[in-house]
Amino acid sequence: MQSTAQRFSVGKGETALYVGELAASVNDDILKQHFVNAKSVHVCRDHVSGKSLGYAYVNFVRPEDCIEALEKMNYSLINGRSCRLMLSERDSSRRATGIGNIVVKNLPATVDDKSFHDTFSQWGNVLSCKVIKNPGATRCYGYVNYDSIGAAERAIDLVNGTILFGREIQVGHQIPKGEREPAEDTNKQRFTNLYVKNIAVDVTEEDLGELFGAFGRVSSLLIQRDEYNNSKGFGFVNFEMAEDAERAVNQLHDLEYHGKKLFVSRAQKKSEREDELRRHHDRVEKPAKYQGVNLYVKNLAEDINDDVLRQEFSAYGQITSAKVMKDEATGLSKGFGFVCFASPEDATEAVIKMNGRKLSTKEIYVALAQRKEDRRTYLETQQQRSMSPPNTTKRLLQPLEPVKAMPTQLSVESLEPFSAETQRQMLGERIYSIV
Repeated sequence: MQSTAQRFSVGKGETALYVGELAASVNDDILKQHFVNAKSVHVCRDHVSGKSLGYAYVNFVRPEDCIEALEKMNYSLINGRSCRLMLSERDSSRRATGIGNIVVKNLPATVDDKSFHDTFSQWGNVLSCKVIKNPGATRCYGYVNYDSIGAAERAIDLVNGTILFGREIQVGHQIPKGEREPAEDTNKQRFTNLYVKNIAVDVTEEDLGELFGAFGRVSSLLIQRDEYNNSKGFGFVNFEMAEDAERAVNQLHDLEYHGKKLFVSRAQKKSEREDELRRHHDRVEKPAKYQGVNLYVKNLAEDINDDVLRQEFSAYGQITSAKVMKDEATGLSKGFGFVCFASPEDATEAVIKMNGRKLSTKEIYVALAQRKEDRRTYLETQQQRSMSPPNTTKRLLQPLEPVKAMPTQLSVESLEPFSAETQRQMLGERIYSIV
């Protein structure tokens, strides 16, 4: 990792530091004693009350002194509180872009600013970062401001969904408050129209109206019927007041009525039902389609593109897709990709033959691609493994069937005696120990 002086071009404008997280008791004299090489200091205060705003600016004569203070005094204690330093950016338009800003969620409350900064410095040059904590909370979140969009993308790609500080964290781009779309929480939406199913065939509109009318004025009610006027077992009830509809849902859902347990919920629009079905397909059916045929390939050289990847793997069977993942901003390869075969047998042979093989200038790593849920399980297992006694870990991580002797050379023939699950364990990212 480069030093701060190397990472930032030291020019005329970089002789001032922003100092944040100051205690209310810090004044100009205390700040000047802390930054002995400073030309001038200024604690910003409210114009009316004169109270400190919690931040200040420190000016230096030489850019080198400014950079040295940033390197050595960031998170140093001033009146018992660690300060947060960053190069002063006077251009408000540049501050407002937030192009390299990311937000990190689900952090443990034990994380402090310095450890947070040191951790995320691994993936790029951090201009500033801050951990936000609420009193008594067991979780917190933080912001990291990188010097480039590339560094922010790299951190998101490598850290999102991984175990860090003992927890699985979520990392994403920070979206300015004014640009955020309000999350649609169906539980908090105001509604008056209810969907009711599991209605017994002998229940009439009058019966349903009497049942729901106990909670407020019903404006309309309908039981769906076929061409012979037989009940289809579901219908709709529309209240005049949203409060009455909510009380009806809370008290009538799962109620035993005429021998059947009612299902009562907010009536969904067609677009909402379609979105829900699409999410179910993406979560359940789509991953199953690619189970055992999709390969994850990493450590790719920069000159490897989709065509080269397809060509190198095509010797082992029919390929349905080959994709090298690229940075959206720069168009450069991220160093990993995916190859999808038409059959699991071809994918298995490709893992055996291509894993560890040199493509261009690098030895590649090839394994069966995992779903996000499987990766999470793997990371949690790894975390437990590192924290548990050896004998406990071994018992937890045994495969579904014992493998008495690991084949010295993996091949399609050597894998045939084992089940598909064990083959995946032996070929994949070694999720389980082979004992």
